[in-house]
Amino acid sequence: MIKKSTIRSLCCGTAFVLSALPFAANQALAQDVPASDQQAGSQPASDFGQEIVVTANKREQSINKVGLAITALSGDDLKSQGVVSLGDLANAVPGLSFTPSATQTPVFTVRGVGFYESSLAAYPTTSVYMDQVPLAFPALSTHANFDIERVEVIKGPQGTLFGQNSTGGAINFIAAKPTSSFEAGGDITVGRFNRAEGTAYVSGPLSDTVRARIAVTGARADDWQKSYTRADTLGEVGYYGGRIIIDWRPSDIVDFELNLNGWRDKSDPQAPQYQTLLSQFSPGTDPALVAYPFAPFQPRAADWTPSTRPHANNRLYQGSLRGNWEIADGVVLTSISSYVDYRPDQGFESDGTALANDDFFIDRGYIKSFNQELRLANDGGAPFRWVVGANYEKSHVYEYQLQDFGTLSTVPLFGYTGAYVYSDQHMRNYAFFANLEYDLGSEVTVKAGARYTNARRNAAVCTGDPGDGSFSAAFEELANAIQLGFFPVDGFTPTGIPVPPIGAGCGPLDNTTLDGTPATYLPGEFRGTLSEDNISWRAGIDYKPFDGLLVYANVTKGYKAGSYPLASGATFEQFLPVTQESLLSIEGGFKFRTDDRILQISGAGFYYDYQDKQLRSKIVDPIFGILDALTNVPKSRMFGVELDATLAPIPGLSITASGSYLDSKITKFVGPNTAGIDTDYSGSVIPYTPKFQARIAAEYRWRTGNAEPFVGVVFSTRSKALANIGGDKGLVLTPDFASSVPPSDTYTIDGYSTVDARIGASFNDGRYTVTLFGKNIFNKYYVTNIFTNYDTISRYAAPPATYGVTLAFKFD
Repeated sequence: MIKKSTIRSLCCGTAFVLSALPFAANQALAQDVPASDQQAGSQPASDFGQEIVVTANKREQSINKVGLAITALSGDDLKSQGVVSLGDLANAVPGLSFTPSATQTPVFTVRGVGFYESSLAAYPTTSVYMDQVPLAFPALSTHANFDIERVEVIKGPQGTLFGQNSTGGAINFIAAKPTSSFEAGGDITVGRFNRAEGTAYVSGPLSDTVRARIAVTGARADDWQKSYTRADTLGEVGYYGGRIIIDWRPSDIVDFELNLNGWRDKSDPQAPQYQTLLSQFSPGTDPALVAYPFAPFQPRAADWTPSTRPHANNRLYQGSLRGNWEIADGVVLTSISSYVDYRPDQGFESDGTALANDDFFIDRGYIKSFNQELRLANDGGAPFRWVVGANYEKSHVYEYQLQDFGTLSTVPLFGYTGAYVYSDQHMRNYAFFANLEYDLGSEVTVKAGARYTNARRNAAVCTGDPGDGSFSAAFEELANAIQLGFFPVDGFTPTGIPVPPIGAGCGPLDNTTLDGTPATYLPGEFRGTLSEDNISWRAGIDYKPFDGLLVYANVTKGYKAGSYPLASGATFEQFLPVTQESLLSIEGGFKFRTDDRILQISGAGFYYDYQDKQLRSKIVDPIFGILDALTNVPKSRMFGVELDATLAPIPGLSITASGSYLDSKITKFVGPNTAGIDTDYSGSVIPYTPKFQARIAAEYRWRTGNAEPFVGVVFSTRSKALANIGGDKGLVLTPDFASSVPPSDTYTIDGYSTVDARIGASFNDGRYTVTLFGKNIFNKYYVTNIFTNYDTISRYAAPPATYGVTLAFKFD
């Protein structure tokens, strides 16, 4: 049953928001409504009689006139299809995948280009924006998807026009904007697991030159996961957020937009399912871990350590200011300034057991990031269109984790059961860019763009004693053994001088020669600087033989900056960075729309030459064995095709079908597998790249009296994917490792299909809508990620079937 207090709180909160500002319903702006209000995708994507407007070229254009692969969903489509989470968004876009992580950091993969790295300071391969304001790090995008006018997913390497280079693509959320007349509305949903969530907004003019919009969102739900070894539950949901947008138009040639937003999330991090024992040192394996049962293949089953129960209290504050000034006829200077402050405070489960095999019961830190963009652009209707500009970013990211691994198999060897680790990274990036388009008559447009980027990153990484002295003692003993010659190391001459006490300091040993001097094998803090620059570019041609058809071809080169890991390491080698990766894309596509707009269809084919792909892989540590590390895959390649179609064969019926085929392959890479054995991965599939993805959505609406009933269904399917490099090659373990050898399909994420459905009705011309919905209505069990810890392999299962009812309302 839904708790009465929850429903009462949501209703009271919604009523408060709707009465928060003294907007008068009969007020109207004396100024003309800006073009952004008239065109900015306010029409639902399912309305085939209207254009969908996107900003992929940093100017508003019909999606059918942009020679890029773009999927755009309107806010109405997001609501009607129940797209409320980032995972839901990935299911709605062909070629887009979402991978959950233990730290709740979202990881997007577009057309097989992704970087599964959940530390706070790592840049993504798919950059995310809110109204062109960069959410530079993945954790910042967690609750961007509310009160949205539309979302644009731009596929392929970016960097020419967008401020943060990325090799996969870009996701641009467009927030709903203040309106020229009074509007208010929202929705309330109640569903399974006593879930209650709601959004509400109020919008309108404050004066002849000022408009504002306030939107809030929030949700709570009971635990949805169950321990399969004891009576315990996990998975409570609790978050809230809000956004204030103020538009000021003091004159016809100047306007400003202030966006203040924030959220707090206290939802429990998901616990994984223990899948496989992969002991690093068999004689030291805890008998309780050997006897621990594997998780059943049930969506709600999981396990976690009760004393370090997964928990969270994360929050974000962000502000941005955008100004547009028409400095000459048809020439506009745009400035976008933003600052974000994000602070996580959480703990999470990694091994999926009630044992302290690999638990991070403290994960804290902050992201402080400032971004500035200046650009100059001419009239979008001119035959020669140009944009020039510059970006600057300054970010400071700190992350601290406290780790409990009392039952690791190597504990009997080294005698300590926990450690702290921190990463302190400072980033400074600047870039200059230009983009040109020229119409060669009415049918052909040529286009070219380039961006020069200079990036610098300073990092300090450390692993230290949690407070009981066992970690320091172990590392002092090891360092002394090396310095006195009792622990021979290739290439190192013992000094014969005992090391000073470590105490609360950093324990990892310096075994690198980054500064050009010999390795010292002394304990201390790792420090490094990564300085990189690149020139990304794009060239292409658009051909419009007749109205309704666009054929395009593009060649694009994109880059993604390198980064340092956050890791519990024994030597400096584990803290070495990945360097920047690059991707050369050759792509051709088309967009077609019939004159009556009953049918719209678009398709694209592409080939990617992927250089130095960034990957979380393994190293063989001389002390602890197999540990995580970042590495670059020298060469990979991908090719694929995508198709997206919408059809309205009869009044009231709309059908959308989309699909993608992707073939990915590593062509050059040798590195250690999960057993530490060097393996040639040539021919292996790139992780998180399903070969097939498809989605079919249908909705039928009809009118009866004052009501408009509707029924809709969404079918999604995708083929299997691998969660680990070389997972298609099988695993080979030496006798020193666990006797239970994981089968070759250990890291295979099986393909799956799901069905969502909805039924409901709108009343009074859409002022009120009631929807009964179900997600994954056949309760399909499927896995979204599989990952290796120290002694275990675990998986994440998708939630079970959910259902509920939504009441939406709007007033004007």
